[in-house]
Amino acid sequence: MAVKYTWSIDAHKHETSGNKYISNCSYKCTASESSYSAFVMGNVVLDRPSDSDMVDYETFLGSDDTKLVAAVKAKLGASVVSENETEANTLLTAQKTPTHVWTSGPGAK
Repeated sequence: MAVKYTWSIDAHKHETSGNKYISNCSYKCTASESSYSAFVMGNVVLDRPSDSDMVDYETFLGSDDTKLVAAVKAKLGASVVSENETEANTLLTAQKTPTHVWTSGPGAK
């Protein structure tokens, strides 16, 4: 099975008036495969578009975070997006093939 990467927005900060420009996003990049998943989180500050180019808050968000995720990934750039996915994949691999495990009690099992 191939690793699947899912990007999502955990929270965002926006202006309280006008078109409610979204200025800051907390994002999550999740790598998943089978029953395993791992993620990395980050934060990005978005550039403010001119008032004439800004899409209204409710229109921009719509019913999901697709447009906001696209804006975050565009701001991060392809190399940082790739670095986040690589880091999430590294954490996923560590879950699937651990090098250390917890054992209960003082005796060897």
